[in-house]
Amino acid sequence: MKSERMRWRGIVVGGFVAILALSVANGVLAQVNPRDVPVVLQPQQRFERGQDIQPIFEGWLRNDDGSYRFLFGYLNRNYAERPHVPVGQNNFFLPGEQDRGQPTYFYPRTHRYQFEVNVPVDFPLDGQLVWTVTQQNSAQTAIGWLQPEWEIDVSTITSNGRTGFGRGADELFGNQPPRIAVEASATTVSVGQPVTLIARVQDDELPSELPERSRSPLRQYPALTPPEDAPEIPDNVRQYQRPSPTRNHLSLLWVVFRGPDGGKIAPDDYQEWEEGMPGDGWTSGTFETTVTFNEPGSYRLRAFGSDAMLISTVDLDITVTE
Repeated sequence: MKSERMRWRGIVVGGFVAILALSVANGVLAQVNPRDVPVVLQPQQRFERGQDIQPIFEGWLRNDDGSYRFLFGYLNRNYAERPHVPVGQNNFFLPGEQDRGQPTYFYPRTHRYQFEVNVPVDFPLDGQLVWTVTQQNSAQTAIGWLQPEWEIDVSTITSNGRTGFGRGADELFGNQPPRIAVEASATTVSVGQPVTLIARVQDDELPSELPERSRSPLRQYPALTPPEDAPEIPDNVRQYQRPSPTRNHLSLLWVVFRGPDGGKIAPDDYQEWEEGMPGDGWTSGTFETTVTFNEPGSYRLRAFGSDAMLISTVDLDITVTE
């Protein structure tokens, strides 16, 4: 008889514990048919790849001239796969121009406030601007419209981005977003050739400094901490950590916004200004990053600059040849 090794996982749903048994025979993990998993349990599953992308309409802002800005983000339901969906029949806006500055390279999980679309003063109150992304033969849409309840402001954005906590409303509404200027050592390179990216960030004197977070012993609950010798819970899907702005000082993040490959970006997280770097870290700072591409193509890199409360973006296009 062939030996079998069983892996068990407990999933808590609505106060009930369901036990899923995954059988491994001859070292090969047996496939689980989604139809055999109760619907109530399916949202608890994580997938590295094979899932679709959900565009997100974040809300709208008023411009000083009376026009509007529609803000969009997305949810890539995969935890590892980073699909490339070029602008066209699988990534487009309607009505009007298909290309409204949307991303074509999608990082795992949720990414909010990734781009804005300007709409004119006379945009109909019942009009719709629809972003559609098709991945894995699944077409998902986000509908932008001027519903009054969808009007947002800087407080909404910083609350959702978790960058507005600990500071007062006077700083929140008095703060100006940072200004970013970028350059590259080359804008046409070969595969495998490193590119140096320079970003110079300037800002006003806001926001003020916050004390560093302290880990109080009172926040630790021994009853919820497993023993050091406890066996690890089997998990074949690793958790994705989304980059987050720093608590204090200026910081900068580079990502691939459009292109067939994510490349190798170092550092690949928000880079915080530190002593010894150009600038004072509050009103000015210069950041240096390197990127190397594995595939040829046309790329658009996007820099996200943070003053620890507000975030600004700027793009840089690079062509990668064989």
